[in-house]
Amino acid sequence: MSVFDPAMRIFSRYIFKEFLPVFVTSFFILIGIFIVNEAMGFIASLIVKGAGPGDIAKIFWVGIPSSFIFVIPVSFVLSWVVAISRLAGDSEILALQSSGVNPRIILKSVFISGVFFSIFMLYSNSTLSPKSSREMTVLVREILSRNILRFQEGAFSKIGDYIFYAGKISSKTMKDIRIYRRDGNFPSVAVTARSGTFQTKDNGSAGLTLERGRMILKDSKDLSLLTTIDFDQYSFFINSPEFADLGKNISQLESFQLRERINDMKKSGHRADNLEMEYYMRDALAWGTLFLALMGALLGIKLKSPKKASGIGAAVLLITVYYLGVSICTHMAEGGWLAPIVAVWIPNILCGMGALLAL
Repeated sequence: MSVFDPAMRIFSRYIFKEFLPVFVTSFFILIGIFIVNEAMGFIASLIVKGAGPGDIAKIFWVGIPSSFIFVIPVSFVLSWVVAISRLAGDSEILALQSSGVNPRIILKSVFISGVFFSIFMLYSNSTLSPKSSREMTVLVREILSRNILRFQEGAFSKIGDYIFYAGKISSKTMKDIRIYRRDGNFPSVAVTARSGTFQTKDNGSAGLTLERGRMILKDSKDLSLLTTIDFDQYSFFINSPEFADLGKNISQLESFQLRERINDMKKSGHRADNLEMEYYMRDALAWGTLFLALMGALLGIKLKSPKKASGIGAAVLLITVYYLGVSICTHMAEGGWLAPIVAVWIPNILCGMGALLAL
């Protein structure tokens, strides 16, 4: 039976009706879990610094594609295992076989959809997910910088290593400013200024531009030693703890940028194993969607359970074993036992061999 035969098209539409609801449900559930897990570290800081529900929602929205690298493959495999095990459990696959049709014809639908999703994942893993993660970091920085310098008029406020006081605040302008920076129990820097304005750098750090003021530098070992500097204008930026974990890492680099860094490091005579691991891992995980789906479909046929819980359990076990294999192989590569490109493809090769043996 050809995949283009009317009967096969009808059957394909039928099994996709089983597949799609589970895929959509698991997709959104896993996205919520993934984004909350990723964002939880800085959401509290954002709320404390005055970020509103709109800011938090925007961060979640921008960060959705960053979760695709894991969410889509897991949802895809989970959905096929649940759908096919349900068909097998209700004897619908047996009825198909009684009609003279090999039940493994289902694998054609799985294969076609798996190739489509894997091609999309190649783009997502190399460009979409890193870009999303980077944009989410930039957005968090912008929100922090917008809210970090919100303190009360006529009151002392501690922000980072600084203690601020402003006699009057209007919009982004302050007057009668006093700023102290502590070194242990002593103020190492004292700044006074008639006025100042808020500003932000491109990386999102917050700062002030002060006008007509004086800076007094003190030696913490000898408080009698003072240096006084009068200025017409002085700008400085605040290193706040909230920015500590928001640095750009290799997972936020697009694949072409990774490739450039790898080439630069090799030209300078340095090893680039970590970068190569990240680079090759993205392609391997993308095609892993196809291999896992085929293995999961065969597992669903053999499972023959009408209960979705059984299919979910089997899918979770399969996915866990796969990513455990990925973890073991990458650790072996880090230890010098395997080349990075070989390490990341071993789980796919084993998964493919398992699917062939199960046919």
